[in-house]
Amino acid sequence: MFKGLMISTTLLAAAFSYAGVKSICGTDDRILSFNSKIGRLSEDGKHKGCTATMIGNSCAITAGHCERVLVRAEFNTPVSVDNVPQASDKKDLYYIDQTSIVSQDEGPGKDWAVFKFKPNTITGKLPGVVQGNYDVSFNKLSKGDKIEITGYGIDDGDLDKHFAQQVHQGKITRLGDAFYGKSVMSHVADTMGGNSGSSIIKIDTQEIVGIHTHGGCRRSGGSNMGTVISRHKKLMQAIKTCLASE
Repeated sequence: MFKGLMISTTLLAAAFSYAGVKSICGTDDRILSFNSKIGRLSEDGKHKGCTATMIGNSCAITAGHCERVLVRAEFNTPVSVDNVPQASDKKDLYYIDQTSIVSQDEGPGKDWAVFKFKPNTITGKLPGVVQGNYDVSFNKLSKGDKIEITGYGIDDGDLDKHFAQQVHQGKITRLGDAFYGKSVMSHVADTMGGNSGSSIIKIDTQEIVGIHTHGGCRRSGGSNMGTVISRHKKLMQAIKTCLASE
């Protein structure tokens, strides 16, 4: 897998601190959603981890720091019961082709993974064929663009939402950064742990423009962060290569 160049200890420490921050921007305005194109990544025997989005019949994207749970994904997940995430139907469970994973995990703006799913063991069909997929945009973005993020984040305040699928809309507050580089995005859509890897979708086009990776929002301000696809050449190439091989 592509891991990129070595980066400083300071940068790694900063990225780690952001990843651990609760990332609700003011109040938690996420609502339950049931988007079949977006799945919950996890290890065998578990039903929580990160979020992945279909971009083709077999191709999907998530965050590079989600490598530990790049094992399988559940789609069409039910709500949680007493804070316990529930399994999807076995026909909506897909395993990842481990040889297909291409990733980078070097902090905000340089955190992504592209990979392929294998067909479902019961239906013999690929997830994008059954669940659908989003198109990816390589077009330029602007500060103030409205976005939507759907994912499987923590929710200790609502028993049926904990690691269940939720969605919230926000906007891009900054593109590029002197410290993290040009491919980082700041936004104010509500997320929590488990949302890592969620696709950042531009509302007016319904196309994926980035990958949510790090928290930073709080009640009094701040912003969350992700990787901008159109500003990251290696990520764009990985996506194009994956889709071309389907």
